[in-house]
Amino acid sequence: MRWYRDRNLVALSFAFLLSNIGWGMAWPYLPVYISMIGGSILYITLLSIMFNLFGSISQYPWARISDRTGHKKIFISLGNGLSGIMFYLMSLTMVPVMIVEYRVLQGIFSSMATPTASALIVELGKDNMGMYFGIFNSFIELGYTVGSLLGSMIYVLSGSIPMIFTVAMILFILSAFVSQFLIREEGSRIDRSRIPFPTFRHEGRPGRFPLNIRDGINILKENRDIFFLSIGVFLVMSASGEVYSVLPVYFGMKFQESWIGFLYGVEAISVVAFTPIFGYLADRLNIKYITLFGISGYFITYILYYSFTTPQDMIIAEIFSGIKWSAFIVSISTYVGLVSPKGKESRSQAMINIAQSMGWVLGPAVAVPVVILFGFSFNILFSFIFIGLGMLVVSFFVNNLKSKKIKTENA
Repeated sequence: MRWYRDRNLVALSFAFLLSNIGWGMAWPYLPVYISMIGGSILYITLLSIMFNLFGSISQYPWARISDRTGHKKIFISLGNGLSGIMFYLMSLTMVPVMIVEYRVLQGIFSSMATPTASALIVELGKDNMGMYFGIFNSFIELGYTVGSLLGSMIYVLSGSIPMIFTVAMILFILSAFVSQFLIREEGSRIDRSRIPFPTFRHEGRPGRFPLNIRDGINILKENRDIFFLSIGVFLVMSASGEVYSVLPVYFGMKFQESWIGFLYGVEAISVVAFTPIFGYLADRLNIKYITLFGISGYFITYILYYSFTTPQDMIIAEIFSGIKWSAFIVSISTYVGLVSPKGKESRSQAMINIAQSMGWVLGPAVAVPVVILFGFSFNILFSFIFIGLGMLVVSFFVNNLKSKKIKTENA
């Protein structure tokens, strides 16, 4: 059956298209908003720390409840709908600590939808699971891209960040209605060991924890490459969290806030454009070299952030930011898929997701004293320590690897 004839997949993908338009609109302007109402650098970084921390650890209990009851769409609807309402409540307050509290709740609520949507795709996809996940992720990418550009447009027309949050909430609510009333569920229970763990595509969004932490730790003990790659990912993502958690404010200081959403949209388009290219290269080149190229891209991107002073120049930096993210995320996902123990591919990928999420907890925490003492620009340079350490770990402790496709062709 053609995927577009699957009513449930279309409804689910469209629901997440709407919700990710909301995410793309609101997230780039949230750090700017909390800064405008008097929030210090501590509050700005807590937006990322609390969302990633609570969003990651909350997914396990929600997934357990969904598995036991056999219900899925209610968790998707409530997760997306309540996440949008949190944005609206943020627009009503002028107290920074309240925004952080709403951000904690948003992380908890958003984690209702993430694992449940994956379980539903497993139920729908059956023998075409990979294709179904690919289609679903494409809708997510499209939504985030459109949302970033739309948020910038709304700010240009209204000059109001609360207006962006309000429109985003409406899209989240529409998403909840679409998933609740257009998806038909069978109420079956899913073996979550079959669910692949696709890495999150936008920096700062939490990945999913494996449902068996002990098994995940055993994988790290048994597989040297996954262990050291996880350390490298954690270090690079710490640098990512240190910079990207405060980047919207940094952009706002350099030029008008109306450019922020546009620049995030440019990066999202770059990710969409270059991800298939690096996927193709990962099948034909040494995957470790692509990973190192992606890590090197962090050096280059951050130097451009530090050096450029006009939004027109920053477009180039954002294009390269999308390139390095595509290279990094595609290569590490492919690498883990090839070296994972048979039957443990999903759990191996989950360990990389943990490394990503925890890097986005440590990085913003490091940014607080660095920005306070030395400023935003020095914070970018300070992140080079994490990037350099990550590159050293991957260079010297992760083995070279070519895809099985190359080995087959050369045989």
